[in-house]
Amino acid sequence: MNHPGGARNPAGVARYPLPRTPSPRTLRLLPFLVLLAACAAPRGERYGPFVDRTTEGKDTVTQVRPFYYKRVDERSKSVNVLAPLVRYRHDDVFRRIQVFPFVYYTARHTPAAEKSWFLILFPLAVFGTGDFLVLPFGGYSNSLLGIDHMLLVTPFYLRTRFVRGPPADPDVFTVHHVLWPLVAWGSDGKEDGRSTLRFAPFWGIKKGRGGFRKGFVLWPFYTWRKTPDSHAFFVFPFYGRDVSPVRSHTTVMFPFYTRTRHFASGLVDTSVYPFYRRAKGSAYVDVRRYWPFYQYARDQNQVTTFVAWPIWRRQYVESEREFRRWTWVAPPFYRKTTAFRKADGATMRKTVVWPIGRWERTFDGGREVAFPVLWPYDSPSLREYGEPWRPFVSVWRRRTWPSGHRETSALFGLYMSRRTEDARKVRLLWGFTGWDRTADGTHLRLFWALRLRISESS
Repeated sequence: MNHPGGARNPAGVARYPLPRTPSPRTLRLLPFLVLLAACAAPRGERYGPFVDRTTEGKDTVTQVRPFYYKRVDERSKSVNVLAPLVRYRHDDVFRRIQVFPFVYYTARHTPAAEKSWFLILFPLAVFGTGDFLVLPFGGYSNSLLGIDHMLLVTPFYLRTRFVRGPPADPDVFTVHHVLWPLVAWGSDGKEDGRSTLRFAPFWGIKKGRGGFRKGFVLWPFYTWRKTPDSHAFFVFPFYGRDVSPVRSHTTVMFPFYTRTRHFASGLVDTSVYPFYRRAKGSAYVDVRRYWPFYQYARDQNQVTTFVAWPIWRRQYVESEREFRRWTWVAPPFYRKTTAFRKADGATMRKTVVWPIGRWERTFDGGREVAFPVLWPYDSPSLREYGEPWRPFVSVWRRRTWPSGHRETSALFGLYMSRRTEDARKVRLLWGFTGWDRTADGTHLRLFWALRLRISESS
């Protein structure tokens, strides 16, 4: 008797062969095939909810959600793969690669006289222009961690050099370390120059030019510093005193009580952390804080105020290029940002009511509306990581550009459309179907990639 579904008859012949399932190797290659499809996708096309490519002027964005995001403009290119795990950046000056948290690579390619490269294989190795360091076995490095030259010989010995002054007559300060940071000694080799001697944590002293001295005993419990015109000491955490020609500073039961007096400006700043602070006597600084009830703090180019912290807070900041104002109400639920650009008087406004919605108007006149919003804060880095998912995390989202171009998505990506000067493209059911109206006619889109002409251009 023959059995359906591929069972064999007594002669051993399959009457109904079963369909073949994809092999494990094919399944492993599937993400790479999707990436290749994204790279080959025509500009301005969307294939389903996962692959699309758009162009706005000289800015091209290619996305394969959630694996791949690529942006190319006139001056730079950036690629994210499973962001923020793998990142690539290339601009006029630098090329950077990051594979978090293990690989960090930076190369400077212009100008020609400053070409260099630097590679960190965290936490084991550092390579680059003048660097070859394999931890903890040994190596050398130049300009790593602010040290002009570093030589490591086994995990037990480290030599560091700091170079200052003109190349013709440099000042070289050399320090030898054994079992860093426990034992160290070194000097610049000059009479009355700089020197250091340390047996941590028991005792240490460092000398500098002009009578400078500082040291510690049983660090961090007692530290001191002395110069010809200043002196300081601190018995942690009970009492500390620092006096110089510029200011005097007193600490009692750090960090609860501090008092600072600036002689030139007349500023007197008294703080009982975090409940009380009063700074007065200066034309540039004025602080009144009675936490958590009220604060007004003005410091040259910024003003910060809160009432019933953290219920209401406002901050003004002025820089060389712009004036910016923030208002928070019950953070992170409400935030409003306003910025004025000094060069041309352009204005940027952004309001976030999390998680209800977000409204923004950019400096160049572009607008964006979205609700709900996934992240309470949308710094440039967070927005970049979340960009591939934005059509699928909002009930409604619309972006418009000064050129008149418009992009709309609704119902978590069930409806998506893009409109430009000469075309409109609509996708339904995450791109399963839709239509395109362009200069050469109207086309029906089916099964993400099938394109059928339904009318000619008028």
